[in-house]
Amino acid sequence: MRGIIIAFALLIAVSSAAAQAGKDSHLAGSTSPYLLQHLDNPVDWYPWGPEALERAKAENRLILVSVGYASCHWCHVMEEESFMNEEIADLLNRDFISIKIDRESRPDLDEQFMTVTQMITGGGGWPNTVFLTPDGAPFFATTYVPPAELKDMLGAVQVAFVDEPDLVAQEARRISQAVSGYLVRKAAAREITPELIAGIANETYAKLDPFHGGYGTAPKFPRETLFHFLLDHAERTGDADALAAVTNLLDGMIRGGIHDQVGGGFHRYAIDPEWGVPHFEKMLYTQALTGRLLVRVWQLTGEDRYRRAAERLFDYVLSDLRGPEGAFYSAQDADSRSEDGTKAEGSYYTWTPDQIAALGGDRSFVQDLYGITEEGNFEGSNVLTLNTATEEIAADFERDPQAFQQRLDGILQRMKALRSERPAPLTDRKIVVSWNAMMIQTLAEAGNILERPDYHDAATTAATFISANMLGEDGLTRVHFEGETAIPGQLADYAGLGLAFLTLHDVSTDPTEQKAWLEAARRMADEVQNRFGAAAEGYNMTEASEGVTRIVPLDDTELPSGNALALTLFARLSQRMRAPELELSAYDLASALSGHAASYPDLRGYLLTALQELQWGGTGRTRFAGGGHVRVTLLDHRESGDIRLSLSIAEGWHINAHKPLSDFVVPTRLVLEGQAPLPVRYPAPVIKTLAFSDTELALLEGAFDIAAEQPDEPNLERPLKATLTLQACNNEICLEPEELTFVLR
Repeated sequence: MRGIIIAFALLIAVSSAAAQAGKDSHLAGSTSPYLLQHLDNPVDWYPWGPEALERAKAENRLILVSVGYASCHWCHVMEEESFMNEEIADLLNRDFISIKIDRESRPDLDEQFMTVTQMITGGGGWPNTVFLTPDGAPFFATTYVPPAELKDMLGAVQVAFVDEPDLVAQEARRISQAVSGYLVRKAAAREITPELIAGIANETYAKLDPFHGGYGTAPKFPRETLFHFLLDHAERTGDADALAAVTNLLDGMIRGGIHDQVGGGFHRYAIDPEWGVPHFEKMLYTQALTGRLLVRVWQLTGEDRYRRAAERLFDYVLSDLRGPEGAFYSAQDADSRSEDGTKAEGSYYTWTPDQIAALGGDRSFVQDLYGITEEGNFEGSNVLTLNTATEEIAADFERDPQAFQQRLDGILQRMKALRSERPAPLTDRKIVVSWNAMMIQTLAEAGNILERPDYHDAATTAATFISANMLGEDGLTRVHFEGETAIPGQLADYAGLGLAFLTLHDVSTDPTEQKAWLEAARRMADEVQNRFGAAAEGYNMTEASEGVTRIVPLDDTELPSGNALALTLFARLSQRMRAPELELSAYDLASALSGHAASYPDLRGYLLTALQELQWGGTGRTRFAGGGHVRVTLLDHRESGDIRLSLSIAEGWHINAHKPLSDFVVPTRLVLEGQAPLPVRYPAPVIKTLAFSDTELALLEGAFDIAAEQPDEPNLERPLKATLTLQACNNEICLEPEELTFVLR
């Protein structure tokens, strides 16, 4: 590789050829808004596919692959600077076959080519620029390139290919082998123990920002998949440090400029440690995963700021990212038109003192609250940030927090109306199954926990749209755009949609709906097993491999990996139905993945959570036992005044009473751990005989509550754990006894 880099530096050839003016673009008719953004480029772009690859091979031409996405600021910059440049277009059209890839539509290709770039440069980002041989093997890569450097690079690459073809081919083989080896790597199975998980959590705490919350310094991403792992750990164990890590993250984000203070929702990441200045694109998956954290933390803590941020996020999604038929669009752009008509990053979201003058008497209040200055904190303008929580700010303003919040909400509505007069960022209107699945799951949970039926209805509508328009007899298509569908569904699409269906099952109260959603989720699990290889090897990302290699997805970055989603789906289904073959696949998959999860936990948070869910059951306030025949829901003890479990048992099934009439059955028992014994109230049993015994038995059937008094003086040094022991039986068999543990705060 060193020889090629030297050649690039020394051998520069600049020549020109006529651009193919007037020729129809190969990108026409694409289902990718990103590809359609390049229709008018003088570069003769192709989408990834046989036409481009076969032409490159037939004409012995190098391939330039450019990977990006519609809401990417630097992708727009490179297009305007380089791909609209006639001289650069001449070079590309003469010597190269040029291919555009939307990373969001084709994450399999993005994963491969980003791995190439990271191996060659030590870093990565978008736009991603990769050079391939005519056979499609990568040999050189970089990211954003300014136009002058790109012209030099194109000439140098071509000279190296002509003058040193053996060296180029050798480098291409080396890189292809390295990429293939990395993306299908294996690891020996590891036992996942509570001690291992606690150790991983403790190691994670040491890498967190103690001042502003979150992981690392800058650029700073929410890393939601990692913090979902920490939140799960807090719910399982009562670990106060784990919960504090999540609340510190959310508090920093809520105060920061990564939070759209005016319109709700969150930008993709911040460029500084304080969460102050974001990269302004707003992604559907960010809203789904951050929204889920906010809702679950509100449920645990009861702190209003988390519910408020969650509801403002969901209101943004439903107003700005929902299509007319109910499915959700992918993103909103980082760039928009400024007052002088030029396209600029963040111009829609930033404010100057003059722009808030229309607020009249509230101007100084807003200026002080958000620190708006003439100099600004971003290119002469201001990204709105709060220095502290609104409760503390209210005290500083000598106002009642509730009255302060009402005043602030009124002002923000006026600011939102003022902002709506500006040119809005473009919306990427493609509908991606796996991203919609995450939003469906979050909205269904939020509708249940926040008692917002409108959120539940939105989740149901989106799931129905995908079922009707993107799921057929031949399986899923990944992308829907302007009435057209394209690209076979990938592992994350099938597994993610299965989890969305399963969440709708969990929150439904209608038995017919429950049955339909459960069957739909099971179908997705079966499709995963039939389409993506063997569980014991780790599932492949796609059915058919394109590019350099097949991929066994492992990393949980801004999105959970397809294998983590698949394992979660299998684990949850095996708890909600009698499916021993699916449970066997789950343990095979866990064996293939556990070593990876334990070795690189920073990148495997969702996978670690899935492994625990398979082994020890789920968290959250609704649990399942008896192969799905027993549903147990923890009611909100802050409202009810006691610790109350609501049980619903399927017809034909029962659990044993607290005081059974026979010694050979396991009694139902609720125990509060970490506290002095407290009275527990059990329902009156039904006395009957069953087919397997002539002895009368005391049974609990149907729907009922089991409740315990809350301690008057709780032991604050130990979390309160409520453990329910039960054994599910029908008229013929009894299943193994089970324990469900809820951690209360």
